[in-house]
Amino acid sequence: MRAMVIGFPKSGTTTIHRACRRSKLRSAHWKTPEGYCGQLIYESYRAGRDPFETLADYDVIAQADVCKPPAVNYWPQLDFELLDTVRRYHPKCVFILNRREPQKIIESMNRWNTMRQRITKADIIGLPAGVGSGDEDMRSWIEGHYAACHAHFSADPYFLDLDITSADAGERLTAALGVQMRWWGVVNDSDAREQRRKANAEASSPE
Repeated sequence: MRAMVIGFPKSGTTTIHRACRRSKLRSAHWKTPEGYCGQLIYESYRAGRDPFETLADYDVIAQADVCKPPAVNYWPQLDFELLDTVRRYHPKCVFILNRREPQKIIESMNRWNTMRQRITKADIIGLPAGVGSGDEDMRSWIEGHYAACHAHFSADPYFLDLDITSADAGERLTAALGVQMRWWGVVNDSDAREQRRKANAEASSPE
């Protein structure tokens, strides 16, 4: 495995996925024909095998989490014991912390179907079931994971802290993966859609 994204959804995972695929890397995002990425990772990990055993045909895991409680709820990127196991099996796998301003993540989650409600309902590492309806809880969860990643991987040469909004994000991903990113853009830009919706509403409203 060349890389695994270890940040949150609504933080450029689809953009990273598309950038990798357009650069001829095999990228898995959330769900594959084999099943949900997070569930497959945990099944192999709990069986004492390589967590990526079932996903061996892919180069990149662009989004590992799946949150469809109560039956399906997996967040391997938040589980440092699992990530340490990944590191043992894949010593050169780049852990990409796809970082974005926490309030922007929260706002995007609010607009993405029932994601906020599902996250609040689910029992997630760092965010117990029933916690998450308040923005401060969500912000602490996100910022806590960012801090934990830096504490855990500060000396790891295969850790990339990637601000997805930075002008050089594509270049930094290119350098980390050793593959020229042929495309870097914005996918699922809910902020832009919301701005367009407000602009259209204002244009159509009577003076």
